[in-house]
Amino acid sequence: MFFNPQSIKIDEEQKAHLIKDIQSEKGIQLMDKLRTEPESLLTDLSTPTLATARDLVYKAYKRPYLGQASGGEVLILLANGWYYPTPGKVNMYFEQVYGKFEFKLMENNSSVGFFLATYHNADWTSGAGALDLPDTIIVEDANGKHTIPVESFE
Repeated sequence: MFFNPQSIKIDEEQKAHLIKDIQSEKGIQLMDKLRTEPESLLTDLSTPTLATARDLVYKAYKRPYLGQASGGEVLILLANGWYYPTPGKVNMYFEQVYGKFEFKLMENNSSVGFFLATYHNADWTSGAGALDLPDTIIVEDANGKHTIPVESFE
């Protein structure tokens, strides 16, 4: 199956926002750089920042460690969002705030590579069982802090 760009449905407000992005000073600079130094847009990663992907959705799950209730629970985090324009390389990931059930969704993407909307994921797992997982966790991205309910993974 091939991607059909005409299958993307956006409303007039989103369309106006995308056009404004392309016509902005930054958009024009990126297009100039794409014409003169295309390889740099695909390889140069930026300094890590809070994630700026659009329409970010978060899920948090817990499941028994080794299938045993007495071994604590494993925490699983998922994030999904989209970029337009799409960076040449997308690197979106979670960082845990030390000693808390609080996380930052980070990115260090390359510069713009394609004027195309693409969806990307980030995931994180505690790996081992943790005792006393909370019912909610906090995830911070470029839009602020979000309280995410922790659901049972079944």
